Amino acid sequence: MDFLYLAWKGILGILGFCLALDIRDSSYRIYESLANRGPFAPGLGFSPLVIRIVGALMGAVSAWSCVNGLAS
Repeated sequence: MDFLYLAWKGILGILGFCLALDIRDSSYRIYESLANRGPFAPGLGFSPLVIRIVGALMGAVSAWSCVNGLAS
């Protein structure tokens, strides 16, 4: 069970870094999806840059958690 949890953390880390690096315009696709098809329009301060920053933070925390779990 612990291995699956660590694998999930590793996958989230990779996805977060891919989002931060804007692989295949992922942050713009997320922004357009929320702006055009979401139940509410994004407000001020919400942009693809914010999505990339959150992706970088999510990737760093998930990768750090995965490495700590593998080391212990």
